[in-house]
Amino acid sequence: MNRTIAALLVLVTLALPVSTALASGADVGEGYAKPTYPELIQTLILMGGSDITNTKIADEYGRLVYCDLYEKDFSNDVLWEKIRDEIVARALQKKEYYRVKYEVTSIFYLDRYDFKNEYFPISKKTPIANVGTVNMLAPDDYRSDCTGQGVYSNLFPMTVVLQLNEPLTIQGFKLPKERVDKLIVRMEEAGDMDRRVYGRMRMVVTDAKGIDFSQSNTAEVALNGKVISVDFFIDRELTKPIASILVNKE
Repeated sequence: MNRTIAALLVLVTLALPVSTALASGADVGEGYAKPTYPELIQTLILMGGSDITNTKIADEYGRLVYCDLYEKDFSNDVLWEKIRDEIVARALQKKEYYRVKYEVTSIFYLDRYDFKNEYFPISKKTPIANVGTVNMLAPDDYRSDCTGQGVYSNLFPMTVVLQLNEPLTIQGFKLPKERVDKLIVRMEEAGDMDRRVYGRMRMVVTDAKGIDFSQSNTAEVALNGKVISVDFFIDRELTKPIASILVNKE
């Protein structure tokens, strides 16, 4: 449970002013991390993409972000109202911890090496060409909440995308000739005959657009941001780097 909210609960129970326990200043998450649905919703709220003063939205935010507290105290109307008011106040003042740096990983395939230009092209089967949005979550990324019922929401769309400030195109990456033979051998030893690599895309959210509609007219949570880097690895665990491409400054 979030320590600040836990302290809040104690103070509410004792009927003491909750404001006495709260630190001031925003607390933005440091470092890149794989997205989770609750964290993305928290980013949406803290960056002003949804109206946290709406009671239903505040309650759903509390369920997703403070599941333990929600499960324990939501049934108590009086206690939960005080907790909700404090959650809303902290969100409006940006006193919550929230993340703006995320990373996602996808599989890419390489074409044959260009010896003249010392360049490994990305196969047209998995292109990075004029990419305008990045899906932040895959179905496997959804986890059960503390109730065991899952994080699925009736208020917030389950599709979360990052709309890029500038379209992204990466055709491949430079690789010295002397490293090519070793890379191909490592791929063959791993049984990777189709030249599969893992691309890690690191991104920064700059602001929250809110609830939007895709081209298929499906509701989605839309965040705005930019790609910082795309790094390629030979292994799924991202421990054996091949190349790194800097796209933007943080």
